[in-house]
Amino acid sequence: MHLFDVNQMAGFFVNSFKFVAIFATVCVALELMFPAYRYSFASYVRGVRNWIIRLGFAAVVWHVYAVALEWLGVKPLLTVNFGTLFHSDNAIISAGFGVLSGVLVAIAADFFRYWMHRAQHAIPFLWRMHATHHSIRELTAWNCAHHLSEPLIYAFFVAMPLALIRFESGVVPTVALTLIAFQVHLSHSSTRIHLGLLRYIVGDGKFHRIHHSIEARHRGRNFGTFTTLWDTIFRTAYWPTKDEWPEVGLASQSEPITVRDYLMFPFDQSRWRKATVGSGVRN
Repeated sequence: MHLFDVNQMAGFFVNSFKFVAIFATVCVALELMFPAYRYSFASYVRGVRNWIIRLGFAAVVWHVYAVALEWLGVKPLLTVNFGTLFHSDNAIISAGFGVLSGVLVAIAADFFRYWMHRAQHAIPFLWRMHATHHSIRELTAWNCAHHLSEPLIYAFFVAMPLALIRFESGVVPTVALTLIAFQVHLSHSSTRIHLGLLRYIVGDGKFHRIHHSIEARHRGRNFGTFTTLWDTIFRTAYWPTKDEWPEVGLASQSEPITVRDYLMFPFDQSRWRKATVGSGVRN
């Protein structure tokens, strides 16, 4: 594997954008049919633009990350064979085991994502980058991109620990990644569709909206991306009431509108000079 393999990076970008486009568009259809809020068309255009920028940078980061693992000879310390743990000769049951295994992997991966997310809210340098995402006031399935630096943080906090675990069943990582990718868009969508009792295992837009709430009483809640289990275990879960759909964003930071705003958000000193302690910046 070469460090500057443009074809591989381009392939990653194209495939990633296909997934984002499919999942985000499905969720946008739900937003249009069952809206909790209706936002401007311009916000969707910004969202598409920011995803393109972020995925372009991510393609470079993840390629370099893969090359680094190969060069360093990083090997998994633990191997989990789901084919042995869950097995059936019945094709339907076997497929069900594949999905179940994928869910379990997604939940396990979300443990690292949960603590990464808490670190992003606790460490000022990480917060500045993460605040780009939290500043969004027209939060939708498309308009939910993090700052382009996010893959660097994710590689250290999440991908590196998971590189030490190998999942032998071929379909499981694919199922897990697909579930997590779809959840990213569903959890940020402005639709009233929710998962009912399933929300005590898998998060939905109603649960995650609390995390983005501009209200002080919701701060430090609902950090999980895919599952709500870690929030429950570590006592950060907040279960919204039936009609609880708070406004989102940051009280002291406006949503980045231009490309420059998006790229420079963490480094724009004029933004951060305006932010004062207790102003609701660290939502």
